[in-house]
Amino acid sequence: MTKKEKILHSYITNIIQDEKPKKIFIYTSLDVSKLVRRIEKLNVNTLSIGPEIQGVSEENFDLFIILDDIQTSESNIGIIKNLLSQKIAIFTTFEDDETTNDTMLKLGFQTELFDKNNNVKCFSYNLKTYNNKRTWNNPDGWANPENFDKFRW
Repeated sequence: MTKKEKILHSYITNIIQDEKPKKIFIYTSLDVSKLVRRIEKLNVNTLSIGPEIQGVSEENFDLFIILDDIQTSESNIGIIKNLLSQKIAIFTTFEDDETTNDTMLKLGFQTELFDKNNNVKCFSYNLKTYNNKRTWNNPDGWANPENFDKFRW
């Protein structure tokens, strides 16, 4: 096992331990049997692995992981984000880094792991923490119902 694989596997198991997902999809065409053995020790009900997302569009996963062997398009990431999962981890290499960074930022992803020595980079998206509720960004008091009978505009 290479150092990159060790970093990748430990990072993924840490995500699973922190988030406690029950249904996971790993989007890859690689042999991830060593990673599967690590995941089996965790409390996961369903683990799906595949190189295609066609046919999985009817399922909803607690965590969707895209490994760096898959070159996915912006529209596929949008499909995953909007239809398949609310928690996503995308691993990339540093090829075409500027375009990848711009695309991920545009889609609301954050850089979680950055290891240029081992050529590992991870972007994540979690709908629950993406747009935190702010006290000023809610409808309470915007219409000023106490002033309805006092003022006419």
